[in-house]
Amino acid sequence: MGDVLEPGVIIKPQMDKEMAQSLVRRLYGLEPVSCVEFNSYDDRNYFMVMNQEYNNPNIHQLNSPGYVLKVTNSQDSKDPDFTDAQNLMILHMAEELPVPVPVKDIGGNYKSLQDVYGQSHIVRLLKYIPGKILYDIPEWTTKHFYQCGQLAARMDQILSTFDHPAYKSRSSIWFLSSVPHLTKFSHAVKDSSNKALAEDIILTFCKQVKPLEDTLPSGIIHGDLNEQNILVQKEENSEDYHVYSVLDFGDSQRSCYVYELAITIMYMMTQCRCIPGNEAGGHVLAGYVKHRSLNDDEKRLLRTCVAARYAQSLVMGAYSYEQDPGNEYLLITSKNGWRILHEFWNVPEDQLYRKWSEIMGEYDESHKNFLSS
Repeated sequence: MGDVLEPGVIIKPQMDKEMAQSLVRRLYGLEPVSCVEFNSYDDRNYFMVMNQEYNNPNIHQLNSPGYVLKVTNSQDSKDPDFTDAQNLMILHMAEELPVPVPVKDIGGNYKSLQDVYGQSHIVRLLKYIPGKILYDIPEWTTKHFYQCGQLAARMDQILSTFDHPAYKSRSSIWFLSSVPHLTKFSHAVKDSSNKALAEDIILTFCKQVKPLEDTLPSGIIHGDLNEQNILVQKEENSEDYHVYSVLDFGDSQRSCYVYELAITIMYMMTQCRCIPGNEAGGHVLAGYVKHRSLNDDEKRLLRTCVAARYAQSLVMGAYSYEQDPGNEYLLITSKNGWRILHEFWNVPEDQLYRKWSEIMGEYDESHKNFLSS
């Protein structure tokens, strides 16, 4: 299994576009005509469009929009069984959602372990799905928050019929279940007020949520439904975008469903401009409960889970930037994140839940007291 990350360990593949293209030629019999690296925290992702001529008996038709070569970080590459499970999970989800499915290499395998400057990294090739990521569209609306809530719940429903032994023992510092480990990395937060906030939230999570973790409804979740992983497409005969699909299952895990919801709410708050950030959760919730209801414990713990994910993202973003200075992608959440988290954590729970319930009631009258009761 991939163990929880320890401070000081650099796990991102140390490679460039030329090496990525060489891997595609050698492993997949494809000839890239263009190559662009996508943003990523710990992995390397390269988008490539291929020449029409190729030499791979396992590819029966070229995916004309292109492919993404995914080179997994050295930590997760220690767990090849999980990559097998992840591939099977993606193929399972592809039966109901348009997701980027893995492609077999020349040898008929969905993955291989490759040496990159002395480090072993799992390499895969995925079909590229056209569209934009949510982060790149000019204006988010409450409709997008609602649709993201629906997407989160739909994924949880689809994956409720999937399981794999490799998910049973998997861990990562990015899982909400790993929030207690964040104290090892909080030294990277230099502002004393921000550090104290993060540590207060971590302590609250340990007291309120962790003792109930094993009793909460759970299953396989995506685990990282953020604005960089949500795919949108333009609506027909319109300039408006709708949520279409999801990318990157590297943080998929067996965990609590309320964690999936909390993660989605947190990321919708990060770029919220159309309404006050604290209100985004009401719209996400309204979409989520169209497909899956919450029990009383999930409702009660939701605020703390949202804050814990925010603290996790900000602490690990600061730590990752310390390890990889100049990678501005690592600071996306922190640009407004600390201010938003301070504001969110300072709102009393009953006041926050009343507002979220009011918003939910605008979608469905029966939900106007969903959280405030």
